[in-house]
Amino acid sequence: MTGQPSNPPESPAGIVGYSPAEAGRSFSKVLLVDDSKSLADILAMFFQLDGYTARAAYGGQEAMCAVEEDVPDIAFIDLDMPRMNGWELARKIRASAKCLGTVLVALSGWEEDQHKEDAISAGFDHYLSKPVDAAAIREFMRWLATGK
Repeated sequence: MTGQPSNPPESPAGIVGYSPAEAGRSFSKVLLVDDSKSLADILAMFFQLDGYTARAAYGGQEAMCAVEEDVPDIAFIDLDMPRMNGWELARKIRASAKCLGTVLVALSGWEEDQHKEDAISAGFDHYLSKPVDAAAIREFMRWLATGK
């Protein structure tokens, strides 16, 4: 289903990789990584309007610099980027001891199960299908924070 979190049907809200241990966590600092500057900026603005501290990065290297400066609580990362793709970025973030608690969310237009499995294997905690809309992101964030 396009624009909605995607996951096997048994998972609430269709979220891939949800862990009950995440319920109740505060996700105040958000990093959005996409080579589409307009999409990254729009998503950052959306999160800022909802009260989050949000920052956009337009590629993997810029995202790594942002993570080194200020570790996000959660990062939404496009998989299909030039130079450093989302899978490589996730592996680099996971290799950083500073980022052990950072929740990583893959953003992709690909719906195939193999892409979802590869994302989880690379270190992503969740997978959302593009395009995402405001209601789907709010539901996703609410569900992460409350488990409901």
